[in-house]
Amino acid sequence: MLTQAIKTSHTASAEERESILRQIYSQVLERQPYAFERKQMADLEKGFIKGKLGIRHFLKNLAVSPVYLKCFYECSSNIKFIENAFKHFLGRALHDESEIRFYDDILIRQGVGAMVSQMLDSDEYRKAFGSFTVPYWRNRRYESPSDYLESEFLSREHAGDRGWAIPTLYWHELHLDCTGGRCRPLVGSSRRLRC
Repeated sequence: MLTQAIKTSHTASAEERESILRQIYSQVLERQPYAFERKQMADLEKGFIKGKLGIRHFLKNLAVSPVYLKCFYECSSNIKFIENAFKHFLGRALHDESEIRFYDDILIRQGVGAMVSQMLDSDEYRKAFGSFTVPYWRNRRYESPSDYLESEFLSREHAGDRGWAIPTLYWHELHLDCTGGRCRPLVGSSRRLRC
């Protein structure tokens, strides 16, 4: 995951765009794609490298690609998927339950593409990243101690480290520890839940 701004411009060379592409993959896929995945995204990559697609439009297409969907949507609950999308596209953790409800409603009614487009077309995205910056994990003011903790946990999480079902926002409310992909009560019980 990126922790600093990586910028490009309209006049970037193909080599510069290839470098930016690697940074986008680090942020969004949390790794570089495998050779067979690159083949699946060959046309999308060519459009970006040739300058036909900007970062935002590339991200919108990447979010609905079989590669991203398989990594983060198909094996995940909706709310965990939303949490990962916030991390990848807005560079932050969810603030509260109302954000989950808002984006979950879009996801259920209109699908992944509409949900990610809502994020990428938002004022927050435009102010934070504009047209020429790859999304990255942003330092910001925290609204509460739990907002700080959730952000700290999420910023260090690698895909699947803490399961695919329960987002960080709910850990604290449910008094769970889901590190290692298994959820355990924090106090008093040996009962384990699969995340």
